[in-house]
Amino acid sequence: MKQQLQRLQEEFIASLATIDSEASLKQLESDYLGKKGKLKAILAGVKDLSIEDKKTVGVAANEMKKDFMIKLANKAWEIELAAFAQVESDEAIDVTIGYPSENLGHKHPISHTTELLEDIFISLGFKIEDGPQVEDELHNFDKLNIPHNHPARDVWDTFWISDDVNKNKDIWERLLLRTHTSPVQIRTMMSQELPIKIIVPGRVFRYEQEDARHTCNFYQLEGLVVGEGVTFGDLKWTLDTVMKQLLGEKTELRFRPSIFPFTEPSAEVDVSCQICNWSGEAKGKKCSMCSWTGWVELLGSGMVHPTVLEWCGIDSKKYSGFAFWMGIDRIAAQRFGVSSSRMFYQNKLKLNEQF
Repeated sequence: MKQQLQRLQEEFIASLATIDSEASLKQLESDYLGKKGKLKAILAGVKDLSIEDKKTVGVAANEMKKDFMIKLANKAWEIELAAFAQVESDEAIDVTIGYPSENLGHKHPISHTTELLEDIFISLGFKIEDGPQVEDELHNFDKLNIPHNHPARDVWDTFWISDDVNKNKDIWERLLLRTHTSPVQIRTMMSQELPIKIIVPGRVFRYEQEDARHTCNFYQLEGLVVGEGVTFGDLKWTLDTVMKQLLGEKTELRFRPSIFPFTEPSAEVDVSCQICNWSGEAKGKKCSMCSWTGWVELLGSGMVHPTVLEWCGIDSKKYSGFAFWMGIDRIAAQRFGVSSSRMFYQNKLKLNEQF
């Protein structure tokens, strides 16, 4: 019987060398180790052996079975590697080969406007900061001097994260889609050394009635300057310089007194309408972008409220700062002569292909 086992082992090794597929490997395993396999057939005769022979033959048979299983596993791995190598060969791509590119598309007007604004502000010494679109209530409202019961919260119709997420959170911890990029100003003032001179472009969300100037999600750019001796005059010069570089030297700005919880004093900033050339009429019709006034409200601005500075750990008696925020969508509409901001979100290829 020992000779039979020896011949079986030699046959198995010879057969294994010819295997080149997973199916034939499984068949080989069944032929030698299956219930009706060759090894099983040899072991069926062990009962007729003497006790001493049973011990030696049984041990040898078990060792042979383990050896067969190891060799089968190794062969399976070789077949798999060969299959992978074949796929790599069949699907190989020479990335160095030149290929004529077609229909590369067009940069979206909002992306184009954002990059233009970033370039202008960088030339004035500003840095770009970013922050999360899902914000907590503390940074989005409270540290901006808009506590839970403040009437100014009515201005921001907010998209809150689901009740399942917020139900066990404290008021300041509740999550929402940020209504402005101002929380990044708070995070920057709390984490960076003075002086600070940043802009924060990004996407924001408000539950608003949509019209030519309003959408429920839009892009905003905020600016913040904090240091010693910062004045409202610095704010006016900065915005006048940026708008003239962006929209043209003939662009006029109008500052109107306003109220914002996080700035004092505060001002709305209008620019002369680029759609109707400040006339209130475009193509013989009343201009919907400026509501026939010749002015378009593009910015809010003001001196950073002392309370906001103090809550961020900044001495309001020593330092001052100004902040401003503008709708990139409206600026894009003004720059490119688009009559409604909603067109930017309607997948109009004819619109995008112009820029």
